[in-house]
Amino acid sequence: MKKKIILLIISILTLTGCTNLTNMSIDEVVDVMLKNDTNLSNHVFEGYKYYIPKGLRLLEKDEYNVNLKDEYNNTYYFYIDVVSYYNKEEIEYKVNKKAYVSKELDYNDKKGYLEITRIEDTDAYFIEYMYNYGKIEAFVKEEEIKSAIINMSSVLKSLEFNRTVLESLIGNNLLNYKEDIYDVMKPKGSTANKDTYLEYEEKYGIYEGYGNNDTSEDRIEIDEN
Repeated sequence: MKKKIILLIISILTLTGCTNLTNMSIDEVVDVMLKNDTNLSNHVFEGYKYYIPKGLRLLEKDEYNVNLKDEYNNTYYFYIDVVSYYNKEEIEYKVNKKAYVSKELDYNDKKGYLEITRIEDTDAYFIEYMYNYGKIEAFVKEEEIKSAIINMSSVLKSLEFNRTVLESLIGNNLLNYKEDIYDVMKPKGSTANKDTYLEYEEKYGIYEGYGNNDTSEDRIEIDEN
């Protein structure tokens, strides 16, 4: 019995060491986060639901756009592409060799891309993470990139749609949504610059309500399974 306990402890310690994401490369972090699917959800809305991990706060929600804030006070702008999901469309991505990180994503029949661009003359990096018909953008410092990738991965891989509900909501209004959302989902790192970063910081840099226990009136259901 004692031998089994010792072996169990060793296994746990080994697993913990292997999954210490802070010691991994960005590619390895993405792979670890996305290779296993999840059925977690703690924010449920009409036609879709997703999971926001501890350390993130939902600040504002408008239609299919959400603002989140992380522990470093960075704002994440989260887009949900219900139209592409409804039409089963995919955005083609071409690897950007000039980017800090640029890669296609394909896990568990879910696709997307990750592109990270350094903003010249600043200490900021622009992250565009599109996966599973969702996209999250944020400006972060270099040492905050892995933390942001972990947070973004948790949200995006948990995104789950209810096709029947969405059909009743947008089935007759596709043209009203399609063009704007499709443009948002395209990578734009090559056009991001210092002015873009400063505008973003001016708009999203400070949020007085951060840290409240419940910042979303839209919170409907928590699934802890």
